[in-house]
Amino acid sequence: MVNRFVAPEGRRVVDVGCGSGELVRWLRSQGADGIGVECGEEMLRLAREADPTHPEAYLEGVGQDLPLPDASADAVTMSFSLHHVPREAMLDALREARRVLRPGGTLYVAEPLCLGAGHEVVSLIDDETEVRAHAQEALDRAPSLGFEPVDETNYTTRMLLDSAEGFAKRIVGIDPRRAARMAERRDEFIERFERLAERVDGKFAFDQYVRVRVLKKA
Repeated sequence: MVNRFVAPEGRRVVDVGCGSGELVRWLRSQGADGIGVECGEEMLRLAREADPTHPEAYLEGVGQDLPLPDASADAVTMSFSLHHVPREAMLDALREARRVLRPGGTLYVAEPLCLGAGHEVVSLIDDETEVRAHAQEALDRAPSLGFEPVDETNYTTRMLLDSAEGFAKRIVGIDPRRAARMAERRDEFIERFERLAERVDGKFAFDQYVRVRVLKKA
């Protein structure tokens, strides 16, 4: 979906909340100068290990205080990351994206929707209904920050997972604060995961519902 709105080749694209760096590596494979910003120590380590020839492309930082100069990027992506920014800092994160964008630059924000069996499984550990709503509210206010709306679309993607244990490790890796809750409810989490997942070619499948909002620096 990103390449529908962001042409990577020859452009500097910053992925805010890059996690283990999968999108950054794809952007670089398409000819972009891809830069990842990540606040999680473990995720940052994984990103650098997965891209040993470009470890400098992965910077420690948060969305509301990006470690990048003004007008230094052609595009900024936030894929499933805005809702992880504290509510009181979400507008600051959008302002920071605008600051680092060049005139006419693109901001691409993909946010998960609170729909489907996958959300029902994860909400047992961390119900993100409220924070995801706050992210959409912040995006509604983006025009007042100097952004021009370009497009808005919903899509569905499919997660294929090997096991409940692997998924548990993944969601705790995204936010280590979930570890205590996972330890308390692991058995219930595994039961719900295995009961609600669709089985596809020996894997566990969940549909992920996503809203993409694309804006331009006015």
